[in-house]
Amino acid sequence: MASSPPKAFVLLIALSLIIALWAGLKEVFTPAETHRLAQFHRLPLDPLAQMPDFSHISHIPWRKEAFFDALLPLVVEENRRLAWQRELVLTLQTLSPEERETLSAQDQQLVAQLLQEYRLEWPNTALQWSRLLKRVDQIPMELVLMQAANESAWGTSRFAQEGNNLFGEWCFSVGCGLVPERRQTGQRHEVRRFPSVQASIQSYMRNLNSHRAYSQLRQIRAQRRAAGVEVSAQDLLPGLLSYSERGPAYIRELNAMLLVNQPLIDEALQRYQALLEEESTL
Repeated sequence: MASSPPKAFVLLIALSLIIALWAGLKEVFTPAETHRLAQFHRLPLDPLAQMPDFSHISHIPWRKEAFFDALLPLVVEENRRLAWQRELVLTLQTLSPEERETLSAQDQQLVAQLLQEYRLEWPNTALQWSRLLKRVDQIPMELVLMQAANESAWGTSRFAQEGNNLFGEWCFSVGCGLVPERRQTGQRHEVRRFPSVQASIQSYMRNLNSHRAYSQLRQIRAQRRAAGVEVSAQDLLPGLLSYSERGPAYIRELNAMLLVNQPLIDEALQRYQALLEEESTL
């Protein structure tokens, strides 16, 4: 006979039912079906298997509009997954050792996958839980979109078109990606190839959330969250100094892009919300 689920997970089921009633933008960013651990790796219906080529759109504002319309839903979806993961971590934190033992083999496997994703062991101290929660958190949508635009030349770069790689991520095994044309003699890296645009976005956000080079970004985010202040893209820019060899110049460029393109991102979000509302009435 199967053992009954831990009380914490029963409470989580009730919480998920309340969350399901939320409307508007909160619904977009709230993790769905938190009581179903099988949804841990849920992807949107269309993860965008091939990055569209917008180079034929000569009018720059229209090209940017098409870029944001294509990518914004994917970024929203990944932030939904991160929010769901964070709720799961907060729930796991409340479990006693005895309750952990009652988790099914499937649930234990999914928790192990979560910990592996963030390169940590099961936390046993308050400090270790704090470290995990610093990693399992959302990235401001504007920051993701601006880095994607910057690193991929608005989706037109060779790596974006041939490998769905929007963020210039490297890999180091032969055939794992695309060989840069200007790769220096003796270098072995390739620019990673992704099966979908969603996979590129997910990998990039996992990189920011787990690599030691971006610990400052995570610290800034955790401090603002603890203070009850909304985390903006501009807040996290200082944590990206290691992302580019250009250092401060790269940060200034991203900040300028954010300021110029914020109205277009807002409009894209409004269009996406309207689409969701329209689909919900069908």
